[in-house]
Amino acid sequence: MDYATPSIRAAMPAPKQKTKAAAQKRRAVPAVPKAQKGLSRGAFRPPAISPCPPAAYGFLNTRFLPQIPAQGTGCEKEKAGFYQNFALLCSHYGITPIATDTLPYPYGREVALHEARRLLREAHRGCIAIDFEKYDDGAAFLTAAESYATNSTLYYIPVTPLYQLMRQRRRKGEARLLLCILAYLYHIAGVPYYRDEGSYLYWNYEMLAQWIEDDPQDNDCPDRYAAEVSAASHIGQVMLRRLRNPVHLNNFGDWLKGFAPGDDFARQCAALAKRAFGLWQDYPEAHLYRHADTDCLPDPDDGYEDNDCITMEKYIGFVATTKGGLYESLEQCINSEFNECQYIQEPVLRRCFDGRTQQDDSLDFEYRLFPLIDDLCYILNNPDYDT
Repeated sequence: MDYATPSIRAAMPAPKQKTKAAAQKRRAVPAVPKAQKGLSRGAFRPPAISPCPPAAYGFLNTRFLPQIPAQGTGCEKEKAGFYQNFALLCSHYGITPIATDTLPYPYGREVALHEARRLLREAHRGCIAIDFEKYDDGAAFLTAAESYATNSTLYYIPVTPLYQLMRQRRRKGEARLLLCILAYLYHIAGVPYYRDEGSYLYWNYEMLAQWIEDDPQDNDCPDRYAAEVSAASHIGQVMLRRLRNPVHLNNFGDWLKGFAPGDDFARQCAALAKRAFGLWQDYPEAHLYRHADTDCLPDPDDGYEDNDCITMEKYIGFVATTKGGLYESLEQCINSEFNECQYIQEPVLRRCFDGRTQQDDSLDFEYRLFPLIDDLCYILNNPDYDT
């Protein structure tokens, strides 16, 4: 047997194995292949290199709508009711979403609502939240909640700058127009005043005054704080008597028409007064709380507490001034209280699309009132005029 025959050759070292050649590095494919050397130039050009196929994780860059399984034939009535009310919603807000009635229901419903929300964000100011709901009998309808976002702003209107402006003879006309604006906000719009007993700001001013009187050593400058409290009380009473005088509202239009601005500050006051007077003419009986949201208020039967919600009269009102140590203490106390609240009350208009005619109402008044208050605060806090 050959495999059992012993080898009689002399012992020799085993031959060394040669190392294999190293693998070549992978080189990127050039965008255009290099032309071969030694060939004559012709009309032929190398073909373009096709890109690499997409990676397996490319789907992560794509957004997919949720897939909802279709229901049985029993939902045809609900589907018809939904698209009927959905057409009313689209007609009311003037949007044209893609057709989804051919998609399986309720998947088509979710696609329609998703598209409508996108179009509402692009075409309308503010926030409009739409939802699908059902009555107890199973009838489908849509709800829309239009809201004005105050963005956690304190709309505090100072009266001390106007009090100082009224004492300047050269600015009697500007001061009179600004006083007409304040009278409109106080009497018609319903903005609370800090010297009216029962108002939220009145209670805060009284609390700070009592604290300064009882513990004067806790303040760095007790005399200055006491002087600010006294000035806030005195100026507040003087301006309150002016605001309660009906002459400002009765002559608002005539004074505005006869006012001739002479500089930039006067023109700013005239433009602001024109906006306020126009708002009053367009909405003669509209007030600040006509669309105040009540759903954010806790149920009194569930242990209602006043500090659970920041109501509108707490962050809108007249104050003495927005400068000085007294206001800093006031703002600090109010912000500390607001930080413990869970909700904030804002203007909200709710609509129900269930086949009935929609009411002729909107948040246009709020969209004009809040910027007006904001611009008024800016003029009073940053007076730019020659004395």
